[in-house]
Amino acid sequence: MCEDSTPNCQEHPGSPEGRWIHFLILRVVCEKPLHGYGIIKRIEELSEGRHEIKSGTMYTTLRRMEKKGLLESEWKKSGSGPDKRVYSATEEGREHLKRWLEMIKERKRMMEKMTSFYEEEFGDG
Repeated sequence: MCEDSTPNCQEHPGSPEGRWIHFLILRVVCEKPLHGYGIIKRIEELSEGRHEIKSGTMYTTLRRMEKKGLLESEWKKSGSGPDKRVYSATEEGREHLKRWLEMIKERKRMMEKMTSFYEEEFGDG
């Protein structure tokens, strides 16, 4: 069940909005290990501004995902400024993302059939 108050969640109970952050994080760190702020910026870029994540939410989520074995982290020296904790996906995290993407592909096929029916039955609106 969706736990936030976005219009999508209110209109479509059970929407995975709250879980998207996990999959966006995994997608980003599978591409390249990054620190928390870098993950936030990359998610904003990939989602074309649709997902703006507060830093407190991000770091709490990263810690939870690390405890679940989906991520691992290490401290990296920074040439300028404080050391940064850099996150990468574990093998379990990569498998988790892969399974979820397979489910999305299957749902996409189903939605394509539904939209084709809609267009045939009701026109393209």
